[in-house]
Amino acid sequence: MGLKEELEEKAEECDAPEEYIAVAKEIVEGLDDKEWAGELLEEGAEWAETWEDAVTYAKACLDILGDEEAAATHLDAGKNLCTTVEDFLGLAAAALEMGQKEAATEIYNAAGTKCVKTSDFLELSKSISDVLNDAELAEKTVEKAFAKCSKTEDFVVFAKSVLDMFEDKDRAKSVYASAMEKASKAEDFDILAAGAVKDLGDKALARQIYEKALSSLESGNELLKFARTVNEKLDDKDFLESIYKKAESVYTEFSDYLKLGKEAFEVTGDAPFATGIFQTAAATNPACSQLVDLALAMDKDLNDKEAAVQVLKQAQAAVKSNADFIKTAKAIQEIVTDDKEWTDAITFQLEKREEFKDLYSDFINREQETKTCATKRALAHDIVEKTGDKYYGAKIYRQAQELTRNFNDFIKLGVGIHQDLGDTDWVKEIFTDLLEKCTTFSYYNELTDAIAATLKDDAWIKDIYKNIEKQSDGNSDLVKLATVAATRLNDKDWAKNLLASAEKNCHTPYDYTFVAGAYLRLLDDQDKAIALFEAAEAQCTDQPSYDRLFNLISGQTSDPSYLTRILLSARKKLTGFDDLLFLAETACIRLADTRLASDIYRQAEEKAGDNRQLSRLATSVDQQLKDSARASGLLRKIA
Repeated sequence: MGLKEELEEKAEECDAPEEYIAVAKEIVEGLDDKEWAGELLEEGAEWAETWEDAVTYAKACLDILGDEEAAATHLDAGKNLCTTVEDFLGLAAAALEMGQKEAATEIYNAAGTKCVKTSDFLELSKSISDVLNDAELAEKTVEKAFAKCSKTEDFVVFAKSVLDMFEDKDRAKSVYASAMEKASKAEDFDILAAGAVKDLGDKALARQIYEKALSSLESGNELLKFARTVNEKLDDKDFLESIYKKAESVYTEFSDYLKLGKEAFEVTGDAPFATGIFQTAAATNPACSQLVDLALAMDKDLNDKEAAVQVLKQAQAAVKSNADFIKTAKAIQEIVTDDKEWTDAITFQLEKREEFKDLYSDFINREQETKTCATKRALAHDIVEKTGDKYYGAKIYRQAQELTRNFNDFIKLGVGIHQDLGDTDWVKEIFTDLLEKCTTFSYYNELTDAIAATLKDDAWIKDIYKNIEKQSDGNSDLVKLATVAATRLNDKDWAKNLLASAEKNCHTPYDYTFVAGAYLRLLDDQDKAIALFEAAEAQCTDQPSYDRLFNLISGQTSDPSYLTRILLSARKKLTGFDDLLFLAETACIRLADTRLASDIYRQAEEKAGDNRQLSRLATSVDQQLKDSARASGLLRKIA
């Protein structure tokens, strides 16, 4: 039997990879027939059961045949025999050992189809990076792993795997950053923060995560729960207090603020911080009894006497029953040790309430029933008048002040306080604030009348009007001030200066006559009045302007001598027939000076140029002078 026949017989008996490979080697060595040897190896590879078998045939192709293409084909077939990521990694490593990098790359790509967990992808990526040294493919594999993350827990596991496999903390932190963008519930943020502390040992990152969580929380109770969680994970007082501050901004009820303040103090031990929350609680307008309890807590638990005293003052103002007052009074006596005036006042009021039990019962009922500033003022007056309790009276007057809106009511409030309490500082404070409500001179006058009647402060009254002078921007204000100066303050010099300032502002006949009238009325300065009337007359050029001037002067003085002066001056300017007729009638109507009128009519007769003017003149003479004979004579002249 020849060698070929012997080898054919062996080939038919092959069953295992090593047998196929041994025969293929003999074929090449004995017959130098690589084609037949290759076919035999392909036949054996068809029976391969594991990826290792495929590797064995691939190596045989290289060793026996020197055929890289055939080796690559067997490696490619080996992918179908891989069942796990680890199988693919083994196959790829073998391919690289044989110098089959392209085949190894294809194997790694195929391995991705077997990845289920993020750790599978990351293990694959690490192998690609370390074994294949292909950074681009390794990164794509990591991205596939990241895409598998859907729940918060996935991101935490992924970040830890990144850190464990690649020792890349920055990459792990970037995973947390992405997770923070997707997180929406407090629980999600808590899982992330816990992972940041446990897996990365990064409390700064944990705080960033909690800060993001904080921005998403709106419920006060959620915030309190969140603060407890943060306190367990982080030793960060500042951040805890920021959570409490947000809860403070969300809460609205006294009980919530009280709960918040107590918990904040228990957790942080920061008394001033807790005091701030308690002060917010006090600002919710709670009942008197609640305020007293709050003050006692601030004094005993927080050792903040100063803040407790302020709350006690608020409680005192919130008293609505004798029980309220007694509870508040006892707390004041217990806490306040350095204000004898206050504690003496409390003792005094306790005695008064004992002395006038029935009256105080009625007063307390009225205090709750009265809703207007007027009824509050009446109650305060009754309290002081019937019991002498100025402290209680002052409390009711303060309530009245809070209800006061109208100017006149503020005046009455100040007068009442002065009369019942004699508290000049308080009265001055009210009247000082009232200055801002003065919008007219009548308001200023009413206010200064009240000041004069209560405080009798002439210097302040003058200062008020002096300040008005600085704001005055017209003659009307200056003349009103001059009136006050001359008639109320008896300061003629100031009045004269004010009118002098007004005189400088005169530009029209109205201005001049208005100021002239003030000189007459306030200073009896006839010379100045005449000069100003004449200045007004200097601007008149025709009948209408003189008629307006006569009206203006008549409005300032009833003395006809001033009108006579102006009229005589007007005769020098108004010389036409119509003008003279106007002046003559003015002398009759405004001055009742028929003699002067008669003389002007004579002058008008000389100017009459036609029958119509003679007729008008006759009619005027008859109506104004009641001289029918003279009128008839004028009519006879008509041609």
